[in-house]
Amino acid sequence: MKFLIVLATYNGENYIQEQIDSILNQKNVEVDIVVGDDNSSDNTVFIIRENFTDISILQNNPGTGSAANNFLKMISALDFKEDFDYVAFADQDDIWLPDKMNAACELLEKSKSELYCSNLTKWDTSNNTYTLLKKDFPQKKFDYLFEGGSAGCTYVFTRNFAKKLQQYLEKLNSKNWKGFSHDWLVYFFARSNGYRVYIDGNSYIHYRLHQENVHGHLNKLSWNTIKEKSSEVFNGYYQNQISNFILYLDKNSEAYAIYQQFLKGYFFRNRVIWKYNTQLMRDKKKFLIFALLNLLKFK
Repeated sequence: MKFLIVLATYNGENYIQEQIDSILNQKNVEVDIVVGDDNSSDNTVFIIRENFTDISILQNNPGTGSAANNFLKMISALDFKEDFDYVAFADQDDIWLPDKMNAACELLEKSKSELYCSNLTKWDTSNNTYTLLKKDFPQKKFDYLFEGGSAGCTYVFTRNFAKKLQQYLEKLNSKNWKGFSHDWLVYFFARSNGYRVYIDGNSYIHYRLHQENVHGHLNKLSWNTIKEKSSEVFNGYYQNQISNFILYLDKNSEAYAIYQQFLKGYFFRNRVIWKYNTQLMRDKKKFLIFALLNLLKFK
């Protein structure tokens, strides 16, 4: 099987060679890598060109402004005349274990799914510790309305899914979408359009946490993380996401009605949370925190 790896980079000179080496070290599959560089000001592009002459680089000048937009720009640029069976997202600073792509391929075929994602292993470089980040809680009917499937760097999807996603992105406008998330969007697209998603309980990636992470630090349990995530909710994070996602739902669907109620105000929002409580999020603890914060948010 042949995998096309879309790798988003921005000032990743400290990590990029190690990450690419781990991608090229995948077992029992063939991989091609295309890099989307978001106008790096360091030696990221130089390192890739000097050490990996077969890798093509799409340079965004000016940059897209976020990893999410960078990834989706690469999806929009995919050429389906090229030979590949699957597409996978890759961050610039992680380490892939050698069986990552082979496991994804086998599970996609076995489960007849179009999108694969998985648990991942947090690698805290401040103390060199490894902790499982669990994402494989049982999927719920409407979980895609409030969360993604996993970190985008675990996503692998079929050629057919990639083609449909590319067409979907032609209608998408993320220019003024604050907090736009490609991993949530891709999961939302999959589930809202009836594609089967497989969430693997195994981890094949060391998800590096370091000072320059854009979002990785939010996966560390700390008082600052709790404050930042709570602040996001109180400042309307979910309302902002939902006001964008709702544009891409069938107006006659139950999912659309859930979003409508959520956006109406405090009492409607909390009523819909408790009415659909077992169907909105996979992780019970995450749901309880979500529900509590929305009870405390009076706007």
